[in-house]
Amino acid sequence: MEVSRRNNRRSYQHNVRGNPEGDSIIRKQKYQVSDAGREYDDTADYGMSPVKKRKQHRFENYHSTNRKGQYQGNTYLESDMSALDMTDTPESLSQISAIAPVSDISNFQPSFARSKYSKVSADTTWENAVSHARGEPDGAERSFHKKRSKANVMLEPVPEEDSIHSKGSSTNSMKQTNPSPKVKQQEDKPPIERRKSVKGQLRKAASVLKKARSKSKLPDSKVGFKRKLDATLADETMTKKPDTKELNRKERKQVRKTMKSNYEQIQRSKKIWEELRRANVNKERKLELCNELLSFVKGGMKEFCFAHDTARVIQCLIQHGSPEHRESVFDELKDEIPTMAKSKYAKFLVKKMLMYGTKHHRNMVYKSFHGHVRQLIRHKTAADVVEYAYNEYANAHQRLSLLEDFYGPSFCLFKTPDIKCLGQIMLSQPDKREMILRNMREALMPLIDKNILVHSMVHKVFMEYFTYADGKMKAEMIEALRDSVIHMLHTRDGSRVAMQCIWHGTSKDRKIMIKSFKGNMVKICKEEYGHLVMLAIFDCVDDTKLVKAALLEEMLKNLDEVAENQYGRKVLLYLLSPRDSHHFCPDIVRVLQEGDASLTSKKDKSLRYQELLSGVSEPLLQYIVDNVSKLVVNNNMLVLIVAIITHAQGDPTAAMQAVADIAAEPFSVGNAQGAFHIVENPAGHMTLKWLIQNDKQRLKAGQKVLFSSVLLEKLPEGALKSWAACNRGCFIIVCLLDLGYEEVTKTVVSQLKGVRSSLKKMTFKGAQVLAEKISGAQTSL
Repeated sequence: MEVSRRNNRRSYQHNVRGNPEGDSIIRKQKYQVSDAGREYDDTADYGMSPVKKRKQHRFENYHSTNRKGQYQGNTYLESDMSALDMTDTPESLSQISAIAPVSDISNFQPSFARSKYSKVSADTTWENAVSHARGEPDGAERSFHKKRSKANVMLEPVPEEDSIHSKGSSTNSMKQTNPSPKVKQQEDKPPIERRKSVKGQLRKAASVLKKARSKSKLPDSKVGFKRKLDATLADETMTKKPDTKELNRKERKQVRKTMKSNYEQIQRSKKIWEELRRANVNKERKLELCNELLSFVKGGMKEFCFAHDTARVIQCLIQHGSPEHRESVFDELKDEIPTMAKSKYAKFLVKKMLMYGTKHHRNMVYKSFHGHVRQLIRHKTAADVVEYAYNEYANAHQRLSLLEDFYGPSFCLFKTPDIKCLGQIMLSQPDKREMILRNMREALMPLIDKNILVHSMVHKVFMEYFTYADGKMKAEMIEALRDSVIHMLHTRDGSRVAMQCIWHGTSKDRKIMIKSFKGNMVKICKEEYGHLVMLAIFDCVDDTKLVKAALLEEMLKNLDEVAENQYGRKVLLYLLSPRDSHHFCPDIVRVLQEGDASLTSKKDKSLRYQELLSGVSEPLLQYIVDNVSKLVVNNNMLVLIVAIITHAQGDPTAAMQAVADIAAEPFSVGNAQGAFHIVENPAGHMTLKWLIQNDKQRLKAGQKVLFSSVLLEKLPEGALKSWAACNRGCFIIVCLLDLGYEEVTKTVVSQLKGVRSSLKKMTFKGAQVLAEKISGAQTSL
């Protein structure tokens, strides 16, 4: 009862909802089929919608009242219909017209209503025929239903008996139907076997290994790993991958290597490589190994060069092989050079080709880069290869060929062998100036990245752009480059570009660039070319407060490290004496003079220098006081000490007294301990001489504090006589007499009384010169 009540409820709900548009996914009701002739239940609605049921009911009522053995308007009878075989397809219109009407059209089965994959004949009512003709509703997945029905026919067995209950039928069961030929063909096929998954195979292999290990057939030692691997690979159940679950990391890696198709070839080539790279192998043996190695890798070098281990094998073959071996390797890999340059391991092969290849090989490498330079220079790995080729082995023409990719597409296709720089192109083709600069701008804008700006080839392109660009184009490039200019200071062209940005940039651009230098001041000052950027900043930046706060404070905190470096001392000397020919060569001064035409700088240069000098004078003087013992004996610090005492603002007396205290220490000729006194020290005695000679300038400038006076005050009685016993000491005394300062001359002559006769007996040059100077000074007094 409960089951029938539930079925009635479902039938009611279905009739109320009805079927979707097209009646394509209606719920088919099974029907009975007899052996005699496939008779269908003409009273079954087969899931018909309520609207169609009402139409069908009115249609049947209408014909039942107007039909008496034949249809109205038709001249053919029902008896004529029985004469035709409904299973045969009519061949002409006459046969179609001869078909007699049937009493129940539900027994008619049109061809378009037959299902291809159905087990039995489908529903053949006119309503279902119309629904099939109308097609599926919008959104219905036709392919999904077809695949599903096909899968059901192929995989599900056809039931031998099918007892179906139909509405209005007097029989409740039917005999077995004759299957269609297609269904019978599917029954004859053997069932499809499901393929075993790799996961299941791995589990089975793991159990085999576990059992073998428990029986001590596969020991865990390193020696027994080969047997373990062979047993794993020999398992018949393993068709794809061996079991690696029970193996450690190193063993799993080895298993993966064995699965490669060229595993034996790789292993043999690596063994040859191990012997070939040894330094104790003679040339004849190396040649034999190279021949054998080439026979293994020939034809597969494209696969070898991209792996970390086999790439070393090809590199060793290029390095130790004969020219014929290198030619074979190059012929096989020459078409892959741009791709190899992008590889993490194959890029070293390109470098080896440049290093050990012939002139022809190098030319081919540079030609393979043509048209790809802009792409390669933006690649993190390939940029190193292009930079290496540009700096190490390229001549002027080859460098230009690499740079021409930035000038435009026409220069990539048509090379000019007679032209060696962009300046010649501008002179020979002035009409292309704007086009070249526009192409360079488009190529350089994407390169403003810290990982790319470190390469000197990029710096060269930027320098050429700033050389020929006008003011507006420079301003646009400076605005884009100002945050990243710090990454370009380590090369000559890069430092020139940074100086261009400092000279022609606005006050805002300069402020951003100076602030970006924070934290890197010591490194910049110690750079061969980076320190020139600091000199340009001292020359043209009007905001001296910003320079002091952002740059000089950090530099003065690490003054010892900066002063000990040869380029760092240049920065300090420029603050003390800008553009002094004693400290800076004319070429550097000429480069710095290009910034004098800057339109952004408004402040007077002398005022700017004085403001900067006031910020560093006191720390520099204190630096001499704190480190005088190591400064006076260091030949590199000689110029710096003299420049600080000479040009620093403030009282230099403390620094002078610190040097004089070192000179006042007891002196004896030929100290056995090996620590020379400042008088005998090669650097120390020059420090004293330069400081004494510098007093002439101080006297002209009206300075009251003289190093000579401070030195004589610090020296004990009889110190000058001990100095006169050595050659270098005599020349220091000569400098005191040459000063021409009366007080100093009187003090020296008075302390050297009675020494003149003994100086004449000495043979070294200093004693003879000093004796003459003393006699001359005595006469002048």
